[in-house]
Amino acid sequence: MARSKWLAGIILFVVSLAGAIALTHRLSPHALQSPDRRSLTTVAETYQAPNLQHNSYVDVDNGQPAAEDSFRVEFPTEYREEFMHYATVNCSNSRIVRQIYVNLSTVEAMQTSDTAPSGTVLVMETYATQPGRDDRLTPTQLNNVFVREKRDGWRVNDNSGEWRSAWYSPEGSLFSSSQSSCIGCHARVRDRDYLFTLPALLTATKTNQKQSQETEFGTSVCR
Repeated sequence: MARSKWLAGIILFVVSLAGAIALTHRLSPHALQSPDRRSLTTVAETYQAPNLQHNSYVDVDNGQPAAEDSFRVEFPTEYREEFMHYATVNCSNSRIVRQIYVNLSTVEAMQTSDTAPSGTVLVMETYATQPGRDDRLTPTQLNNVFVREKRDGWRVNDNSGEWRSAWYSPEGSLFSSSQSSCIGCHARVRDRDYLFTLPALLTATKTNQKQSQETEFGTSVCR
């Protein structure tokens, strides 16, 4: 009889201990976190991770770092003071205004040439807008800065010319130097040396007057 009571006491103790452990697990912070919240955190971390690599240069197609720093498209910090503001492009469909600058050595060279020389640097600012007078878009906020540079030997593939591009924040932090989307877009104007605003650039360099135009292709990735 005494032995039976002793065994019953041990069994009761084990059951109570197991119940206490199970209750502690259910009330832990990790257990209280919903599956949806854990999934959302994982997705957010996966999405944001590439954007943290502000200073990595990525080559086209393979997603690998470029082999040489000589392919870097640098951010010209003083472009507003040292470059010529040669064009304003209104993009009515996407409600974006683009302000485009070119380095002065190219301005001088293109006064007697219809082709941008090696060493050409173009800077394109993209602005959010609001409707202005006569249905014109009024820039309100600078969102991004795209830099496009031409160098001898910079050919990426048969659709790139000798141009490379980079996407920066207004403060000059690198967002991306992947060439794929830029090449795919600019290949549509290969007959203009891969420049959408080549006619405006030619006129501006010869007249010293900023040109205005509407975008020809609706929306694009450059926002």
